[in-house]
Amino acid sequence: MIIPYFRRTVVAMILTITVPSLLGAQSALADDDRPRDGADGPYPVVTVATDSTWPPMEYFNRDRELVGFDIDLVREIGRRAGFRPEFVSVPWDGIFAGLAARRYDMIASSVTLLEERRRMMLFTEPYLNAAQYVVVRSERDDVHRLSDLAGGDVGAQIGTTGSRLIAATEGLTLRSYDDLGHAVEDLAMDRLDGIVADVAIVEHYILANRRYRSLLRRIERPYAIEPYALAVRRDLPDLHETVSAALEDMRRDGTLHRLRDFWFAHTAVEIPEAP
Repeated sequence: MIIPYFRRTVVAMILTITVPSLLGAQSALADDDRPRDGADGPYPVVTVATDSTWPPMEYFNRDRELVGFDIDLVREIGRRAGFRPEFVSVPWDGIFAGLAARRYDMIASSVTLLEERRRMMLFTEPYLNAAQYVVVRSERDDVHRLSDLAGGDVGAQIGTTGSRLIAATEGLTLRSYDDLGHAVEDLAMDRLDGIVADVAIVEHYILANRRYRSLLRRIERPYAIEPYALAVRRDLPDLHETVSAALEDMRRDGTLHRLRDFWFAHTAVEIPEAP
């Protein structure tokens, strides 16, 4: 069940630029892997917040189904841990406040593990390393690092690591977006000098759209590499322990690697697993 916290005005745009092979993607999991009601009653429900505008991590496919790497990850964790995840679509800029207010139990939404966030929530061990890349227009062959855009406007989704990196770089003007797709379009239309985002979504947008492929390029090397983790409410240590154990089990038996291969088959760069 998806509970709409806000009107999804960007869904149509996302669907038009999704990689063709993933447009109808449902899941890397077999039908038998999905949690169902048990013989003695329904599975306990765990409410999971996600920002559904971040393909291929979490997004709505052409059938308006919530899919993605993080969605499969939590569904499989729920199957192993004995709970049924109920996903809640939440805009990124309010997702942590909602967890603190106990509107949901955990977050699965490409959350970068930062020390300052550890004070507000419980984190699992990292499950993926996120590489931050700078994207510019193709003709900007003078740009090799973020600082080369000094004096320009650089876009990122509001509240993300990308926006923090831009704000911390001298000479740049940060342009914040509720949805990265709008920033990509502004860059393609030459209304921005660059954007900063995680490599998975950068590759997804650029490779998905023939016009973007010809107009945009990412710089050669990542600007920063940071780990993704699942976040759980601080007052739910038992849930945190259960989720962490299931995640570690998936790491050991290769399921985590299988999910990565399915959802990142389109990327042109290595998407590293977290150690």
